[in-house]
Amino acid sequence: MKLSKNLIVAIFSILISKSSISQNVMMNVLTQNSGIVKKNEQIFFEITISNTDAIKTVASYKLKPQISFPINSVIIADTGHVLPKGWVLLSNKKGVVILSNGTDEIPHNTNRTILIAVKGKEVCIQTSIVANLNFANSEYPGNISGPSTLGDNIADNNSVSSITVIK
Repeated sequence: MKLSKNLIVAIFSILISKSSISQNVMMNVLTQNSGIVKKNEQIFFEITISNTDAIKTVASYKLKPQISFPINSVIIADTGHVLPKGWVLLSNKKGVVILSNGTDEIPHNTNRTILIAVKGKEVCIQTSIVANLNFANSEYPGNISGPSTLGDNIADNNSVSSITVIK
C-alpha cells in the first residue's frame, strides 16, 4: 500500500513539474471583411496572440510574429496599424511585416489583438497571407532570434488567411 501511495505521489509530482515548466503561445489570423478589399481601399489583417499557460507570463521582447503578404496584390501601410501597448513594428519590407511584443509582458491566459492596415493594390483572386510565430531572445529591441518558450506547441505557431482584391 505504501508503495502505491509513493508511486501516485511521484507521478503527480512529475505531472505538476512538467506543467509548471511548459508554456505555450499560439497565433491565429484572419482578414477582416471576409478577406475582400476594394482596390485602393483599406481593411485590417487581424492577428491574435494567446498565452495559453495557466501560470507563466510571456517575457518582454520574446515574441516575433512574421506575416507575409502578397506584394503584387496589397500594400502594407507605414501607419494606421493598431498595436497593443508595448508592441512595435520591427520591419515592413517587401510584403513581410515583423512585429515584437516589445515591453508587453503577456499574462497567463491572456490574448493580444493586432491589426495591420492592408490596402488593395491590384485586382486579384484569393491569395494567401501566411503568418508564423517566431521567438526572440527576450532582449531589446526584440529582433534577434531566440528559443521558443519551454514546452511550446509548434503546431499552433502558424496560421494562414487570404485576401481578394476587387474593383
